[in-house]
Amino acid sequence: MKTISHLGFTLIELLIVVAIIAILAAIAIPNYQQAQVRAKVSRAEGEMQTLATALESYRVDNENYPPENYESPLLVLVDGTTDTYALPNAIKLMPLTTPISYITRLPTDIFDPGNDSVNQTQPHTYHYACKNDLLYPGAQFFEGGNEEKRICEWVMQSYGPDKGIDRGLSTYWQFPRYDPSNGTISLGNILRMGP
Repeated sequence: MKTISHLGFTLIELLIVVAIIAILAAIAIPNYQQAQVRAKVSRAEGEMQTLATALESYRVDNENYPPENYESPLLVLVDGTTDTYALPNAIKLMPLTTPISYITRLPTDIFDPGNDSVNQTQPHTYHYACKNDLLYPGAQFFEGGNEEKRICEWVMQSYGPDKGIDRGLSTYWQFPRYDPSNGTISLGNILRMGP
């Protein structure tokens, strides 16, 4: 009499395979998410480098950085309740694209949460201020009153992986700077000062 052999997996074998897959997923998913954040940070830093090059080219031709004119009809009410007005970043940086193209288009801040009342103008580009700005971040910042004690002419900011969650601090020119060693979603913005 022949015995019938079953071709299949036992319940124990299936549980072991499922457990191994779960362990691999638990290791791979966080690493994948961290790699995505690191790639976005690299992209933001690269785009700010491109903007920095355009700013320096603009300065060579015009002997100053944009913007200087706060008499613009494009001023936007900062929060809708005070009499504080600001010029959107896309308007501040527009001289880099027209009439002379120092950069082909203004890059979008990949970390922009889209809730900034001033900068609803597309693209939601990086925050920018220069020594001539009357609003942010203030003269003391440019004269060495920043974390690096550095004298600079302009500063650019990306919201960073925390997307501007400030935990009680100002989201403009926020220090400490974003540091990936504190975790990929750590407090801090990505800053670039120049020249």
